[in-house]
Amino acid sequence: MAALAPSSQDRWLDLNDVLRDLVAEGYLGQDDAETALTQRRSAVNIQLHPLEFLASLQFDDLKRPGKKLDVETLTAWLAKTCGQPYMRIDPLKINVAAVTPLMSYAFAQRHKILAVAVDRESVTIASAQPYVRSWEADLAHVLKLQIKRVVANPADIQRMAMEFFRLAKSVSGASASEQKMSNMGNFEQLLKLGASDQEPDANDAHIVNIV
Repeated sequence: MAALAPSSQDRWLDLNDVLRDLVAEGYLGQDDAETALTQRRSAVNIQLHPLEFLASLQFDDLKRPGKKLDVETLTAWLAKTCGQPYMRIDPLKINVAAVTPLMSYAFAQRHKILAVAVDRESVTIASAQPYVRSWEADLAHVLKLQIKRVVANPADIQRMAMEFFRLAKSVSGASASEQKMSNMGNFEQLLKLGASDQEPDANDAHIVNIV
């Protein structure tokens, strides 16, 4: 039985389970698996997602002679193993303005997820932790939408989350600034009514300044 068999409880990916399945399925040699376990003990490596860590070791992919076990290959393997669709995130195909407001940055970071699509009936969420499901019910309840899951490269999820939320914040800030400038313009127009060639006097000047 595969070490990564589904469970009813949340389960974060464990390197031992991943290695056991990769060896059993003929992707990785036992010697490389033992090397990975030794390297994992490093304080730096232990922070990495198991797939990112394995990809960083550049082990030979025994299923593809001459190729390495890169993070996309491992991600596609994980998707197949857990029975969820694999997705290679293309930011140009994502409606950032539509998906970013669906959850807070803190929620996305805590659960290591990213909204990548939404329509009237469902929202598609990318994750590299397919056996962590506790967030699904909360999100479905709040959004009143069906949750569709896909598996994606953990590095892409992290990077895109930062970029998407930064972009959304930038756009929001720009909109607020434009609104402020618009309000200033409106006040200035009011002050100029009937006195187009005159500067606002001292009693009126504060109106422009506080906007």
